[in-house]
Amino acid sequence: MRRLVLALTMAVAATIGVVVPGTALALDLETDYAKLGGSPPASAHCAEPEHKVQVCFERGGDVWWVLDRDADSASALIDWRNYRDDRLYRVGVCINTHGAGTWASCNKNYYEDSELKGHQAYWDRNKEDSWTIYLQDWRFQG
Repeated sequence: MRRLVLALTMAVAATIGVVVPGTALALDLETDYAKLGGSPPASAHCAEPEHKVQVCFERGGDVWWVLDRDADSASALIDWRNYRDDRLYRVGVCINTHGAGTWASCNKNYYEDSELKGHQAYWDRNKEDSWTIYLQDWRFQG
């Protein structure tokens, strides 16, 4: 009788493991160092500028534009998250390391039906291991 109960318990546990997925898999952070040049097109969706950074997103080409607004040793960046079917699909950063007053861009490729959110941020790698994020969460697509 114990063997039957144990076998049934193991069968139920195996079935639940197949039917009910476990925790989400960890996503790799996509880190891109932005290419210097130009400025965002008029069609780009831009977040309100913060003290050290302004970010725009060109939906038609999936291009991030990052403006470094402060003459300090920090780099401006966008900390973005991409969702598909209400689930986190990709995460990444686009970092402008070209200095104050420069626009730089990262060309990505997102699904058109996905949602894209992000935080403007900055990172002084001489002083900090992580970046500082402005609290405003921006929705750029979806």
